[in-house]
Amino acid sequence: MWTIDNHIQKDENILYTGSPSWLGFFWGLVLAIITIWTIIIPIIVIGIIYLNKSSMKYAITDKRVIGRTGIVSEDFKSSTFKHITSMRVQQGIIGKIFNFGNIIIDTSGTGSGFEFIWLHVKNPVQVKNIIEQHID
Repeated sequence: MWTIDNHIQKDENILYTGSPSWLGFFWGLVLAIITIWTIIIPIIVIGIIYLNKSSMKYAITDKRVIGRTGIVSEDFKSSTFKHITSMRVQQGIIGKIFNFGNIIIDTSGTGSGFEFIWLHVKNPVQVKNIIEQHID
């Protein structure tokens, strides 16, 4: 349904693709379990979680990093490796236990410090390392 395939150029090779881990939505899932007796609240919460998870896509190609979000409308961002100025990995306690976290990628060129935020990425340190291998 929501893909990044139409944004990939013919001469680009995809090195990594991903979407958020289900465990990244831990507290929403806990809320759904706690309110299971109401029936409607868990259905709404799980529906929102499913739509958010399904609509977020991340990719690393041999030329750039890519992020796509949005349920009704699309927000597509990409940046070549030469414009990446810094990266951060954020992991909470649950993220450390289950090996997922957020990757924040700061880029130059816009004058305002454009950044990507990849939420709930599985193996975030390995993904960050893949990006760092391509930065000049």
